Amino acid sequence: MKTDDIIKLSIFIISEYYKNNLKPFFEYISDDVLWIGPAQRQQIQGKKNLLQTFAAEKHALTFTMGDIHVLSVSPYSHLKEILLHYDIYTHYPSGNTEMHDQWLHYTWHEKRTKNDEGLIEYQPEIILLHISNLWKYDSRDTIYPVHYENVSVKMPAFTNPEQYVSVKAADKCVHRIAASRILYIETVKRSSRIRIHTENGMITINETLSGFEEKYPGFFLRIHSGYLLNPVHVKDIRRFAVTLSDGTELPIPEKKYTRIKKQLLS
Repeated sequence: MKTDDIIKLSIFIISEYYKNNLKPFFEYISDDVLWIGPAQRQQIQGKKNLLQTFAAEKHALTFTMGDIHVLSVSPYSHLKEILLHYDIYTHYPSGNTEMHDQWLHYTWHEKRTKNDEGLIEYQPEIILLHISNLWKYDSRDTIYPVHYENVSVKMPAFTNPEQYVSVKAADKCVHRIAASRILYIETVKRSSRIRIHTENGMITINETLSGFEEKYPGFFLRIHSGYLLNPVHVKDIRRFAVTLSDGTELPIPEKKYTRIKKQLLS
């Protein structure tokens, strides 16, 4: 199992799960899977029991995910530990929303099988899934906190962006970031690294600005040899400089100013 492939699969499964599409999740769970959480002391052993529990689940909830940060540990080639950290917004029929800071821990292993031709194949499957945000257990609920609406509150609308950027940071963590929440990207001088500045902080990755621009065409605007910016966050433009929504000022070369200004205004 390649770690990058398992990380992508882990992100895909939880992203679909919170769109109320459970098929990818059910496809990859082991017959002996152990589910822990999200409520305190909640655990379900075995695929059969887990499917029965979900079959009994009745709710009218919808969900929105925030950015995802991923940590991974690979003690053996056939075993992968993937930890996802993100905000999850639970939307109730009344219009109330509750937000949880959630950790999700997958343990993946390779299942050895034979195909129709008798050849050995290896299929990744989930043997442990631990969801940690410590809801108190309510005996009226099965999986989701349907009876927690009394503690949920009205929150500003949280839209789920359709476009994401996935990068591996210099510290080996993987980040899935909504493109709309990236302010700008800059080159780290005298290195092959760039810094991605978001609404929530900064991430350094091993990549060139040109390489990043090629991977995500149409997302950002090159205003300088050392900067890409997100036009959505441009607050003001004046001669040879642009101001972003967080107050950051970035330079625009004199020769590029007229063209950049036209692009931003359009």
